[in-house]
Amino acid sequence: MLRVYIEDTENVKFVSPNITDFINELKSQPGKKIWIVGEGELLHSFIQENLIDELIVTVAPTIIGKGIPLFKEGDYQLDLSLKGTRNFNQFVELHYEVKR
Repeated sequence: MLRVYIEDTENVKFVSPNITDFINELKSQPGKKIWIVGEGELLHSFIQENLIDELIVTVAPTIIGKGIPLFKEGDYQLDLSLKGTRNFNQFVELHYEVKR
């Protein structure tokens, strides 16, 4: 397996294994929102730990038959409420809030 090590910057922190502790630490600090960018495996970890408050999905005008799925198969359900949509040229952004 190829591992790429990228250094943290002032505004970016690369985190591995214990996501929950890291997010709880961030929530205890002053500030507003925590923005996570990643793929299905990362998203699944946050869903399992009930750490998602909002979800922003950007749809590109390309359909890929084989690739990494956004939502990993599992025994879970998120009920969402649409907060808004935006267009960026050919892209569409869907902004959802997780219903609690």
